[in-house]
Amino acid sequence: MPAKRHPSLIPLSHDHHRGLVLAFRLREGLPRNRKPSDSSQEQAEDAVRFFHDKLVDHFRAEEEALFPALRTCVPRAATLLDTLTTEHSEMRAQVENLAQASPDESTLQTKLKAFSDLLERHIRREERELFPLYEANIPAAEATRIGVEIAHLTGR
Repeated sequence: MPAKRHPSLIPLSHDHHRGLVLAFRLREGLPRNRKPSDSSQEQAEDAVRFFHDKLVDHFRAEEEALFPALRTCVPRAATLLDTLTTEHSEMRAQVENLAQASPDESTLQTKLKAFSDLLERHIRREERELFPLYEANIPAAEATRIGVEIAHLTGR
C-alpha cells in the first residue's frame, strides 16, 4: 500500500489525479462526459479550461510556496526544481498554442498528444521524485506553514 501524502501536498495531489485523467482522455481521444461527438477542438477547449481552472493556481502554489522551500531546505533538489519550472513554462506555451489553434484535426491532435504527454510526465515526476523529497526533508512545522500557503494559493 503506498504511503499517504503529507497533508500539505493533498490539494496538489488531487490536481495531479485530475490532470492524469485529462492526459489519458486526450491521449486516447476519449470524450468528456461520454459524449462521443467530442472533436479535437472540443478536447483542446477542455484542456485549456482545465489549465485555467486548475493548473494556473496549482503552478503558482508550487512556484511560490513549494519550490522555494525545497530550494532552501534541500539544495540538491535544484536541478529537479529547474526541470519542473521549465515544464511549467512549456505547458503554458502549449496551452496558449491550443487556445489559438486552428480546428485542423491532424495538427490539433498532434498538439493535444504533446500536451498530454508532457502533463503526464510532469505529474509523474512530481509524485515520484519531488513529493517524496519534500516529505523526507521538510520539517513538520515548515510543511504545515507551506500547506497553509498552498491552500491559500489554490483556493482550498
